[in-house]
Amino acid sequence: MTNKFVKALEGLLDRPVSRPKPAVRSEPKGGEHAPMDIASRRREWFATLASTRVMPLLDQVVKAVEKHHATASSRLVDQDGRLSAQLTLAWGQLPRGSKPPRLTVYLAQDEPPLMVEYTGTFPRIGATGGFGAEVEYDTIYPGQLEDKILEFVGLASGGGQALIEFPR
Repeated sequence: MTNKFVKALEGLLDRPVSRPKPAVRSEPKGGEHAPMDIASRRREWFATLASTRVMPLLDQVVKAVEKHHATASSRLVDQDGRLSAQLTLAWGQLPRGSKPPRLTVYLAQDEPPLMVEYTGTFPRIGATGGFGAEVEYDTIYPGQLEDKILEFVGLASGGGQALIEFPR
């Protein structure tokens, strides 16, 4: 976790702003191995990445968000037979029956190696600027992880855009 990430996170939570989508960075591929060997190596690689990089970032978000009087949690889960890192955030009251914003990071099928998904009910993205449901899936490289987390926190903390804006 970089000092730049922590500063960006605090700045984002103090005043949500729109952030540009991160540029795709390529990473070198390894040598050729047997298919089963590759799959097990990839799972092992993700398990290590999740515990040493992903979870410390998500835990840092939880600490920062709680300082801003919101509810947050992070956890590693076995979801449908695959390891996933999850971050759940909630600012204020959600509409009845709504699920809070959740970021999930898991091993993608191919390249780029990570899948990031946002699900739940987010403030300021509804048709007139109220709450709206959002589902987004994106494959990323590990170097893009911090930017995706910041993008999610911005959206979950009210940095979304209404689908329709009425003139005042």
